[in-house]
Amino acid sequence: MEVVEQSACQFVTEISDPSLAGEARRASVNCAEQIKLSESESGAVAIAVTELATNLVKHAGGGKIISETIAGDGAKGVRVVAIDKGPGIRNIAGALEDGYSTAGSSGTGLGAVRRLASHFEIYSLPQTGTCIVAEFWARKKMPVTKDALRVGAVSVPLRGESVCGDGWMVKSNSAIAKVLLVDGLGHGAYAAEAAREAERVVAESKSASPTEILSDCHDALKKTRGAAAALSFVDREQGTLSFAGLGNISAVLAGPEGTRGMASHNGTLGHQMHRIQEFQFPWNSNSVLIMHSDGLSSRWNLEDYPGILNKGPAILAAVLYRDFARERDDVTVLVAKNSEI
Repeated sequence: MEVVEQSACQFVTEISDPSLAGEARRASVNCAEQIKLSESESGAVAIAVTELATNLVKHAGGGKIISETIAGDGAKGVRVVAIDKGPGIRNIAGALEDGYSTAGSSGTGLGAVRRLASHFEIYSLPQTGTCIVAEFWARKKMPVTKDALRVGAVSVPLRGESVCGDGWMVKSNSAIAKVLLVDGLGHGAYAAEAAREAERVVAESKSASPTEILSDCHDALKKTRGAAAALSFVDREQGTLSFAGLGNISAVLAGPEGTRGMASHNGTLGHQMHRIQEFQFPWNSNSVLIMHSDGLSSRWNLEDYPGILNKGPAILAAVLYRDFARERDDVTVLVAKNSEI
């Protein structure tokens, strides 16, 4: 059976004042109501978001909260990510204990969020900032992902736009995961139209070749503005990653041994395609795939974030977005890794 995950609407709330906690709370509760979480589960989301937003202002001088619906193995949930560029948390274990506070508050915030969430994860560096991920699944039942890739992504439109011209998709079965990242030219509705068409082609394709699927995308996108796109096929049984790209999509294969870039050829799907070349790389239990559009600067270096590859993919995607979003275009960053790490 094939499972498809793809970009969904993400709500990004900038938290610069305590009064903005209500906006983040409403966006997150709206996500919970969309997937029909129970009243008590929606209430847990509301409490957690309020605590996270309050902490952003008290301890970091502000930050952002990203809310989205998530799904896996037939289950649905809400993911809330809080990011800041504050002083960091020097004592994470202490900060999760009730009664611990460095800002004169009751100190129950993070501990309460961890108890309420089905999944809770935190990454923090001194003088760099903090990223917290909290997931809320119906009946706190986490999806079984043993044979699937774990995926985390941030995909948000340029400020002022109502739709995102970027997109992503992961189509997987028990052996192979097909990972798409697409960037419609420009931004706004016409860029989104091109991105959605590329997602449709990948979702419907039965091909086992990244180059063949991108060629099909090229034909389908001739009626649109066009797009840059890249496809990664992760074959966990064979231990390989096959990659092909056209246009300005960055892709990196990371692991304990370092990082390795994967090259896309120049061109635009739907308009100009001189050549698509497929490359193959080894994939093992510690491999991490990172793909992003040009709305994210490529100047990041994972050596600046010790231990982050041991965190979940949503943490890494959110930290890169926090630190390297150009903020003059749509931006998408996707991270995928094996479920067992």
